[in-house]
Amino acid sequence: MNINAYLHAEKDDGMVICRKSLIFSPGLWVNGKVYWLDDAREKLLPKEEISIKIRQPNIHSKVEFFDIFVTNHSRNSKDAKLILMQQYSETANDQFSFVSPSEDVIYHFADKRIYLVNGMNSTGRMKQCTVQPIWNLSTDRLWSCRESGVLSYQPMAKGAAASLFSLDLEMGPRETQKSSCWSIEGTEKNTVINLNHMLLKNTLAFPDKK
Repeated sequence: MNINAYLHAEKDDGMVICRKSLIFSPGLWVNGKVYWLDDAREKLLPKEEISIKIRQPNIHSKVEFFDIFVTNHSRNSKDAKLILMQQYSETANDQFSFVSPSEDVIYHFADKRIYLVNGMNSTGRMKQCTVQPIWNLSTDRLWSCRESGVLSYQPMAKGAAASLFSLDLEMGPRETQKSSCWSIEGTEKNTVINLNHMLLKNTLAFPDKK
């Protein structure tokens, strides 16, 4: 297989939040507050002087890929955290999700399908990975310390659950930081792992255009 021919990015004017069985929900932690984008493709946070823009390139038929651009519009440097959540879109009795520290990925297993979740930006790969029951998502139990942006760590969950991880953002004045995250669907673990390695290595998966 020719990797460069197989992994190609095509611009998509719209954003599909849930094309497959995992729902992607991005949020931004800044100054002790969390702003979820819901179904929006762009969002301006006037009080924080920050904007967020999301694009979804077409990388591969088994991959849901998102580029997230966060812009600091102020004259001062800002630190923030992207909070990236994935959860299974349907109710399934055999759902099982867990963090794999050795592979630095998150797995969801449901309906005999495997979903690998990962992401990265200029500061590195995903941080603060956790898997939480869905009833924790709208409560303070999601956080170990909301004021400092620390998620409550839980390595695995059986049943209806969501995986979350963060990416650190260190933005200078008037600077835009780009992050990318993805989920890969398959029936065999080796297949999704190989696709993940391709995404990490192939520069076409991380275009510079905004």
